Amino acid sequence: MKKFLAIAAALKERISLCYTASMSVYIVFLFIFQGTAGPGILLSLLLVSAAAGALQLLAFSDLVIKKMPYGGRMAVFGLPFFGVLTAAAVGCGWFPTGSLGAWVSFAAAFLVIFAAITAGIELYYRASGKRYDDRLDWYRQTHR
Repeated sequence: MKKFLAIAAALKERISLCYTASMSVYIVFLFIFQGTAGPGILLSLLLVSAAAGALQLLAFSDLVIKKMPYGGRMAVFGLPFFGVLTAAAVGCGWFPTGSLGAWVSFAAAFLVIFAAITAGIELYYRASGKRYDDRLDWYRQTHR
């Protein structure tokens, strides 16, 4: 029961963070294109966020995949998530699906946002690792 509750809490956290992030990005696009948001789009973003949270839990935790390099985990998350986004875009009418330009913009936006988030996470972990290394070095020097 403890493991189930831990998984449920982790999933709830990931869904909440994904929904907040997706709404933040969507608001920027609304501002740029001077659009409006109806309840259908907000619900579709919530469903996509739920799928993203589940995929994150699958790809970036040790629940299912025990040992896999980070690049592989990115692929396990990114490829199915692009499929989820594509299905949501078609099913919820996010843009005119008959327009090649809209599809190119959609794919480009996904790749740019995915790359920016990946780079941000990488920079954060590198900075955190450096801080921990510096603290460990200081501890070793002061506790000889």
